[in-house]
Amino acid sequence: MPSTAQLLPAADVVVAHPVLQHSGLAFPPLLVASIAAWAVFVVALALPERAPFIGPAPAAASGPLSSWAGPLSPSQLVTRAFAVVVLLVAITAGRAGADDQLENLAPALVVGAAWPLLVLVSIALGPIWRWCDPWDSLARLGARSDEGELAGHHDDARPVWPAAVLALPWVWYLGATADPLDPRAVGLVLTVYTVVTLAGCVAVGRQRWLATAEPLGILLGWLSLLPRGRLAGWQPPRGAEALLGVLVGGVAFGAVRRSQQWTGVDAATGAWAYAALALAGSCAAVLALLVVGRRVARPLHGEAGVARAVVPVVAAVVVAVALGRNRLTSSLQLLPGLVGDPFGRGWDLLGPAVDGLDPAPLGVGGLLTAQVAVLVVGHLVGAVVVAWRLDRRARMPTTVVLAVLMAVTVVAVPSH
Repeated sequence: MPSTAQLLPAADVVVAHPVLQHSGLAFPPLLVASIAAWAVFVVALALPERAPFIGPAPAAASGPLSSWAGPLSPSQLVTRAFAVVVLLVAITAGRAGADDQLENLAPALVVGAAWPLLVLVSIALGPIWRWCDPWDSLARLGARSDEGELAGHHDDARPVWPAAVLALPWVWYLGATADPLDPRAVGLVLTVYTVVTLAGCVAVGRQRWLATAEPLGILLGWLSLLPRGRLAGWQPPRGAEALLGVLVGGVAFGAVRRSQQWTGVDAATGAWAYAALALAGSCAAVLALLVVGRRVARPLHGEAGVARAVVPVVAAVVVAVALGRNRLTSSLQLLPGLVGDPFGRGWDLLGPAVDGLDPAPLGVGGLLTAQVAVLVVGHLVGAVVVAWRLDRRARMPTTVVLAVLMAVTVVAVPSH
């Protein structure tokens, strides 16, 4: 049996653990998480039913939000042509450009900036993906249109189980791989994703594949419901909780994967297998929470509330994790120079990419505060959505789900 003197150093380690006290936060994360979780309860339960700022959008806001629905305007055709060019340049740069991620356009553009910014713009302004979806643009050139077969079926009525399955490799790449910013890996992932998406569109029909199996477009379509005032009245398709659970669990694990808590695991033999198992466990845990919340809420207000409330949470987690280690801010600073030399050939048309780069513009404390603030805002928006057309008793199951997600993500995401 160890002595008291032997136990004291272990106690000191626990007190200094980053989950209990991050060096950049003024308060222990567990305290911040508890306060944030209670804030979710207060907002979700205090709002009156049918609050005027929660209700459905006016008729003028109607129109297709999904990238695959209906014809495109001339302006959308122009922006989509540009997006296709950007996709092809990113693939070429990733596979044939410089090996250094600071000199290659693909990592900063795709993983560093485009992924979180598309999420942020969609939930803030609306259906940006309808203006720039390169895969739907390419599929419209050759894949058969299945619009006639799907007449009378709204996009959101189609099950999205396939998208949940295909989201797993994406979050595995972002969260479990050792270096998701490796240019060759980024180029390979873009190539594989493009080939799979176009093959699926050819095999089963463009709209059917994009509406049920392409996770990025589906997620961005759901996020664009919020600024149009449609999220509170949205009827989620079957499998929505699975897709949301994979995205929240997988992306949040990516922050833990690059934290001090994971350093020892990286040094172990078979670290990739441990990361993959932990990622799967994180996704499964969030999915189980959402499914249990839905089943408890079903007798009170149906099954839609949990998925509706978690949509803004996904956006918050994606943006907060993207801010980690200053990845988003560094990518935005690098992009102007990389656009002038996308392949790292020394062109320097717009100046060297690394000139004037500030690797930590927010500082440690500012960065962690920004991450926590993003998470709090996303969960509070979900709490507002919970309150629409529900009495306070009916809000409770979904509110509990949000509060748990709030506490877990506030502890996990800033753990680096």
